[in-house]
Amino acid sequence: MIRLFVIEDHFLIVSGLKNSFRSGKEGIRIIGSATNVRDAVEQLKLINTDIIILDLFIKDDSPIENIRTIIASYPLIPIVILTVETSVAWKKKMFREGAKAYLDKGGSKTILKNMLIQVSKGMTVIPNEIRQQIDVENRMNLQEGSSLSKEEREILINYSDGYGLKEIAHKKGKSLSSIEKKVQKVRSRIGARNLPELIKLLFNQKEL
Repeated sequence: MIRLFVIEDHFLIVSGLKNSFRSGKEGIRIIGSATNVRDAVEQLKLINTDIIILDLFIKDDSPIENIRTIIASYPLIPIVILTVETSVAWKKKMFREGAKAYLDKGGSKTILKNMLIQVSKGMTVIPNEIRQQIDVENRMNLQEGSSLSKEEREILINYSDGYGLKEIAHKKGKSLSSIEKKVQKVRSRIGARNLPELIKLLFNQKEL
C-alpha cells in the first residue's frame, strides 16, 4: 500500500483525491492532509507516509520555500507536485529543488496512479523535454572552457525557461537589439538557423 500525505489548501482537491483512492483497491491510500507546509511538518512527525503530494501554489506561501522546508525536515520522503501550473519554468524549478514528479491537476487518475507507483519505486519522473533542457543548462553552467560567455549562457537559459528575447532584455536591463546581437553571434558561431536549433546543437556538442 502506498501511503500519501497531501498538502493542499483547496478542500475539493483533497476530497477528490480521497474519493479516488478511498477503497484502497488501487494500492494507494490518503493517510493525512494539511492546508500548509507548517502544519504538515508537525503532522508528519506522527504519521508514516511514503509520498508527499504538494500543491505548487499555496496561499501566502512561497513554492520554493515550501519544498525546501519539507526536504529539510523529511529528506527521505519523495515529493510529487500537483498543480494547474503547466509552464516549463516552474517544472524545471521544482525538479531542480528535488521534486520526484510534477503532475497537472487536470490529469487522469490513471496517470496519477502510474506516476505514484514509479515514485514509490525510487524513480524520478521527469518528462523528456524537461530532462533535456535541464541537461543543457547543467552542461552550459558546468563546462570549464566553454565557448559560451556567462552572459550568453544566461540568455539561453532564460530562453529555455520560456522567456522571449524582449523579456530577457527587460530582465537584464538591456536593449532588445543588444540581446538579439548576442544571440545572433552565438548562432553564427555554432551554425544554428534559429534559437530552438541552437539549444539542440549545444546539447549535442561534446564540448558542452
